[in-house]
Parts: sequence; C-alpha cells; structure tokens
Amino acid sequence: KYYPTGIAMTIQDWQRLPKARESKLVEARRSIEASSQVIFNAVKQLCEFNAFNFDRLETLLGRGNKQSVNTAFKHKIQKLIDADKLNTAEFYQGALNAFVCFKCGKWCKRKEMQKCSKDIQELTFQDITAEQMQRFEKEALEHGYTKTTIAMRMRAMRTICNIALSDGTIRPSDYCFKKGSQNSYTIKKTGSRKIALTLDDIKIIANVAIKERNRKMSRDLFLFSFWANGIADLIRLKWSDYSRKTNEFTFIREKTKSTATEDLYISFPLFPKMKEIIEEWGNNMNKESYVFSFLKGDESYADEIRLTKNITYVVNSNIKKLIKSINDNLPEEKHLPENVSTYAARHSYGTILAHNRVPESYIGFALGHSNKSVTGSYIEGYSIEDRLQYNSLLQFQ
Repeated sequence: KYYPTGIAMTIQDWQRLPKARESKLVEARRSIEASSQVIFNAVKQLCEFNAFNFDRLETLLGRGNKQSVNTAFKHKIQKLIDADKLNTAEFYQGALNAFVCFKCGKWCKRKEMQKCSKDIQELTFQDITAEQMQRFEKEALEHGYTKTTIAMRMRAMRTICNIALSDGTIRPSDYCFKKGSQNSYTIKKTGSRKIALTLDDIKIIANVAIKERNRKMSRDLFLFSFWANGIADLIRLKWSDYSRKTNEFTFIREKTKSTATEDLYISFPLFPKMKEIIEEWGNNMNKESYVFSFLKGDESYADEIRLTKNITYVVNSNIKKLIKSINDNLPEEKHLPENVSTYAARHSYGTILAHNRVPESYIGFALGHSNKSVTGSYIEGYSIEDRLQYNSLLQFQ
C-alpha cells in the first residue's frame, strides 16, 4: 500500500539522496526517514498484539476516523440512543461539548453550545494527555464547573479512551488514566453535596400558603416525592403499581432497570397527605392510567424523557422561587438552603431516616440502591409493618 511522504523531487535528486550533502536534500532525507520510522513503529506495535490490518494502521497514523475523539464520542452516543439510553447519551454529549470548549478556548454557556458546531474543533487522542487533562480541570473550575461535574466529564473521557485502548487506536503507553504511573491523570473523588433538608425545613415548605397555582403544584409534587422514598420517576407512577390491600405503591426504579443484575422493587405506603396531593393534581384511580396526568401513555420513550426533564425543570424553578420568598420573611439565621430541588427531596428522605436511626439497609432498600452488601443478600425483605413504621417518621401534623 502506498503512503506518500509529501515530498517531490527529480529522479536525479532521488538517486543522489542517500549521500547528498545539500541542506535541502539532507532535510528531505531526514523527513522521509522519520515518516518511514513512524510507519514501521506502528506496524511493529500492531504485530506485537497480533492485530495488524490496514484500518488499524490508518488509525494509528492519524488517518482513520477512530483517531478522532469526536468520532469516538459520537459513535458511543449513537449506540446509547439506539439502545434507548437517552439520559446516558446526553451525559456523553455533555462531556464532548466540554472538551470541545476546552480545545477551542471558548467556554460556551449551555444555550450558546446548542448553536455551536461541535465539528469545528477536532480532538485527537494525542490531545488526551495527563498534562492536558490537568489543564482542562483548572480551566473548567475557572469557568464555573463544579468538581463533581468535572469528575463526570473525565469519567466519560476515560471510557472513550478505554474503548480506544481495547481496539488498538491508542497504545498502552499513551493512555493517561492508568493508575500508579507518574505520567497519568487521576480522576478526583468528590464528596456528596450536602443538600438534605431537616424535617423542620420540610414542615415550613409544606405549611406555607401559596396562591400561585403552578408554584403550589410544584411544592406538592416535591413533598410527594419526599414522602415516596425520594422517587425520581414520579410522572411514570401508575395506578397499576398500587395495591389496595397493602395501601402501597411498588415499582422498579427507571435508572436501574437495565443496569441492575436483578429487578429491585421499591415500595412506599400512601399516607393521607399524599392522597390529598393526588386528589388535587392527579388522576382518578384507574389501572390503565398514570397517577399524575403529565403522561397519556402513547408517548415514545424519547418524549417521556423530554417531558420528565421539562417537568423537573419547572418544579425545581418554582421550588427555588418559593424558598426565596420564604427566606425573605425569615431572619438570616433561619434561612432554608437555596439549592433545593427534587434531588434534595431524595437526599432528605435518606438523611432524615438515618438521623432517626433507621437501619441503613432499609434506607438502601427504600431508595432502590443496586449495590448490596453480602449481608444484604440474605436479609429478608422488609415487611409492610416495617415500611409503615419507618416512613411514618416523615409525617407531621
């Protein structure tokens, strides 16, 4: 197969090239030797892994599509979209956007990024070095990224590099995320954000009078989520998940449906205040209908994701406005945290139960955590009485 060097010369100069002393021909000779050595090294590397073919050689020489980090990300994103893993696909798209910002030097806001062409700045795997990842971390912090977000972006990049390493796109020596090496980048561990509310905070939010309808609905959905084990899949909750016999909802958490090794069922009892919220904002009991009227049942999975995000955004936006209005009427030392969201409802559920000395194993069960300890594998499931007892700790007059 012919690989051009990019150098042209006469037949006479070519014949003289090996022993020529003219600076022009000496420079050409060195350039050709260097190009030949690059190809030789690439062929040798592939042969060592018994993995030679011309596609892989093209990739190592920077001529194949896989050499582009952008292309590798897009391939991964498309596979996730094809598998209906749209949230994970968005996670990788966000990472690609961040690294494109880093490459071009202009850190766009989210709305600006939607108008930005991701193909203008092409990243290669040669750009992914420990030094560059450290620079990315520094610049991202300067542009308002949290340490948690940076770690998430880095984990996505590490996955892309792992794929490139396994298919021969990069050499082990070029992999910058390896552990125990001086010339490597270590993804920082980040502590969980302290976003849990106290039960007194929840009471204040629950008891405040609200005139504006959308804000009241957002507050009530936040409370329902809190009482319902911090449920994140609120709009997907169906009446078919409800049992009159036990007065409980039982469902599988959407996030772990395709990743857990076994179905993890979550159950929560329906308390009077939760029934009141359903009566005001929900649908009548019908096995075929959703509890709340955001979904009709004929939506595509992509539409479900979009609606979930839109509703979550509206609820979170209204909750933040509500907290601000509450704080405006409280002395500063009694202010509620300002970063309250539906995610805080989940954290609050677990934290308040933990402070009431509820067994950690029950909290993990109630939140639908898929990582079980060895002990958890032979503990029997919690009874209806247990769930009623523990979740009743969150009720108030």
